[in-house]
Amino acid sequence: MHRIDRKKTRRNKIPANLEGKNKKVHISVLHLTAFLLVYLSVALLFLIFRGYTFLVMWMILTALLPCSFCMAWQLADRVEGNIFPETEIARPGDAVELTVSVHNSSYFATLRSTWLLHIGNSFYETYDEHKLILAIPPRQTRPFPMHLVLNDLGRIVFTCHTYSVSDLLGIFTICSDCDMESCLYILPRPENSVRTSLPEAHSGVAELSEHSRKGNDHSEISDIRTYHTGDRLKDIHWKLSAKNRELMVKERVSLSGSEHVLLFDLPRQKTDAERLLTEGYQQIRQLLDTHLTFRLLVWNQRHFSFDIHSVGCLADLDHAYCQIYCTSLPSRSSDLLHQYMRNCYPQLETYLCITLKEEAVQLEIWSNG
Repeated sequence: MHRIDRKKTRRNKIPANLEGKNKKVHISVLHLTAFLLVYLSVALLFLIFRGYTFLVMWMILTALLPCSFCMAWQLADRVEGNIFPETEIARPGDAVELTVSVHNSSYFATLRSTWLLHIGNSFYETYDEHKLILAIPPRQTRPFPMHLVLNDLGRIVFTCHTYSVSDLLGIFTICSDCDMESCLYILPRPENSVRTSLPEAHSGVAELSEHSRKGNDHSEISDIRTYHTGDRLKDIHWKLSAKNRELMVKERVSLSGSEHVLLFDLPRQKTDAERLLTEGYQQIRQLLDTHLTFRLLVWNQRHFSFDIHSVGCLADLDHAYCQIYCTSLPSRSSDLLHQYMRNCYPQLETYLCITLKEEAVQLEIWSNG
């Protein structure tokens, strides 16, 4: 049997993984005192009655204490753990089974081992701390399933970097480090809602449009390769060609056509972001049903640029949401999105934006002028 002692806390970071296998010893004063009382009582009875039974008991107790410590010390070295959820993607309110698997390669056992488990949402930077108390049998790999119900969107991270094992007497506790980590993504639940349509007068203005102005380029560089006959001269990378002493060409992917540009204007507050991600997911899903494709842009403060996700089907949308969750919400929000869009995409006249206005999630056309 096992039980879970939960101690909920709020942290900014997951504890750092320790390098190497470090062990520390903690002694229970209460259990040690009780053992010494029994040990001295048996010794006193032997001195009074001179019986061999008390002598044998005294010898067993003398050897029991160091043997119990050595067993716990060796067990801490031979125990390995793993943690994994039953699925990589779940929806809010789903019951998810999380399995903590403990492998013991030694012939020793313990009635009590404590695993410090952290369950956190890296997107919102919130974490809970849990103590998982398990009994470890010898020479077995034993799974311990847990059932969780997760309601918040984001990337749920399960980590355990510290565990401890107690000896059979309960006197010594050996604390050691481990490296257990896994994650799953909570995506909005697809629901049947009112069909979303693009704003009026969207034709041609929400797409990556081309102009006849000199120097206007509507493509992204995807690769650098050697020059082939027929390549355009304006695609030659002159600086790199001078270094390599051979012509190098910039291979481009066109940004124009029927792929709409869609920007996520994520707010800083958790509740507002949760609402925008949920309702925005439904709006994009309805638009995908009309066979539209999107280039989804989300700001990334860490890279100081936009993360780009091509979305043409529901699977692409789910993958884009998983990538969005990999960077925390504070790094996804900015009050200067208009300015960043003008700097990064000057070729755009207008673009679509999912934003929160007047407590409602709206799909709007923003001017890039």
